[in-house]
Amino acid sequence: MRLDDFIIFLDENLDNCKPIMDALAESGITCRRHADTFTRGEDDDVWLTFVGERSWIVLTKDKRNRYNQWEKEAVRIHRVREFYFGSGNFNAAEMADALTLALPEMRRICLTEEPPFVGSITRSGSVTIVADKHGSTHERRRAKRQR
Repeated sequence: MRLDDFIIFLDENLDNCKPIMDALAESGITCRRHADTFTRGEDDDVWLTFVGERSWIVLTKDKRNRYNQWEKEAVRIHRVREFYFGSGNFNAAEMADALTLALPEMRRICLTEEPPFVGSITRSGSVTIVADKHGSTHERRRAKRQR
């Protein structure tokens, strides 16, 4: 991926988040919105396929998806790169601030890590990969400690 290929896709739950769109624009990053192509409630497999085929990066505030087996499988199959806001209830301004701080690390991860992967963005803007092509990184770390 070239740096100019760093396009963020705002999923349905961030689609109209002006602070996030403003933060991306101020950082010179192209974003695409769910509503630009899809109707509300579009099947995840449809838009995940679309995003994965284009190598765009999903940004979401829906952290439940890491527990949804079907969605985890769709991310894996379509080689999606996804980041979500991970800790607590962020308001729009807090998400935008965290995203601005996280963008350099998100770029680095997208350049160095092979998809699929899912990363968590904290309030402080740090980013942690929580799942990759091998599954949950947390579960692997836990299993390693138990050996």
